[in-house]
Amino acid sequence: MQHPIFLFLYCIFYSVCTLSQTAKPDTVEARKAFELINCVRDNPSLYGKKINIDLKNVKKQKALFWNTTLAKVAEKKALDMANRNYFSHTTPEGKGINILIHEAGYSLPKESIKKKNANYFESIVAGAKNGEDAVFLLIADENTPSLGHRKHLLGIDNGTPFNSELTDIGIGYVRCFNENKCKYETYVSVIIAMKK
Repeated sequence: MQHPIFLFLYCIFYSVCTLSQTAKPDTVEARKAFELINCVRDNPSLYGKKINIDLKNVKKQKALFWNTTLAKVAEKKALDMANRNYFSHTTPEGKGINILIHEAGYSLPKESIKKKNANYFESIVAGAKNGEDAVFLLIADENTPSLGHRKHLLGIDNGTPFNSELTDIGIGYVRCFNENKCKYETYVSVIIAMKK
């Protein structure tokens, strides 16, 4: 008789633990987003037509390289946003992505880590249906007058080269499965950077 009781208690414990989790990474969608970003960088005009945005003056850029460290930071950041129900380039403690990248061991220029809340390398989106949707929402950049996310993803510079010199990428795509704890169904962090 002990086995059925043990099994019953295990099932209850497992159910409670599962319900307490808020979100989990979707690495397949993260990789799809990565591949699409490189495709758009290779032929901006073609993809601009697909999403009804004029990108004909955007120059083709070199492909970005997947970086495991950046991917881990991006995934951790997306999970943190989902689990703690916020949507920001800075954590509730005021840490920006530059510091989080640096703390993970990815070497950045010293000037980029002087300010605790600095963000030179992250684009975020929430509520995207999948990796493709996340990329196109960031490129459309409807609520950002500076079009900073578009410039970041497509390597567009304003005079001084910066975005076009970035070489590495990591993406965290997280699905929230506890609607009572998350404002959005998905959280995505795209980090594009370059080691010093």
